[in-house]
Amino acid sequence: MCKRLVQMMQGNIWISLNPLGSAQSMTLVLRFQNRPSYGRATFAPGSSSEQPSSNPQFRGLRVILADDDALNRAVTKKLLEKLGCEVTAVSSGFECLSALSSAENSVRLVVLDIQMPEMDGFEVATRIRKVRSRSWPLIIAVTASAEDNVWERCLQMGMNGMIRKPVLLQGMADELQRVLPRKSFEGRHSAS
Repeated sequence: MCKRLVQMMQGNIWISLNPLGSAQSMTLVLRFQNRPSYGRATFAPGSSSEQPSSNPQFRGLRVILADDDALNRAVTKKLLEKLGCEVTAVSSGFECLSALSSAENSVRLVVLDIQMPEMDGFEVATRIRKVRSRSWPLIIAVTASAEDNVWERCLQMGMNGMIRKPVLLQGMADELQRVLPRKSFEGRHSAS
């Protein structure tokens, strides 16, 4: 499973054996693209002084992220935070609906993994659209599915965008920029 995940990220992983033939170490190589417009951060072990720089265009954007996989949730949350978003991360569709109802009108975006157990992202989106308008909050699906009809199904369920896994910073930024109405978001923060 780890090998497949690493390969999806255009990387490689292998184990080095000691002279006795048992595993001594594991090596992981990933290729990251530097995007100067989003800055660069170095994370050294034990160092917490450097913060990832954020794109001011998304600064203050309130987001609920729902993903049942802890690793995917942590990575996606970090990417959203790097773009300047304020993220509430939850692990199920039920928690997403609860967080959305308690957040009143401050949440502008919901990012949903569509393959969650119990209540998948499609069901969550349907429930949100039953009580909220089609334009608020905006909903972006996150999926590993390669099926051709996924985007059409997302649209039918009232979703506004879709990102395919593995989630990359540039892909996230591009989709946020595509779905967010620029004037309404900028207008909210111009007085602050």
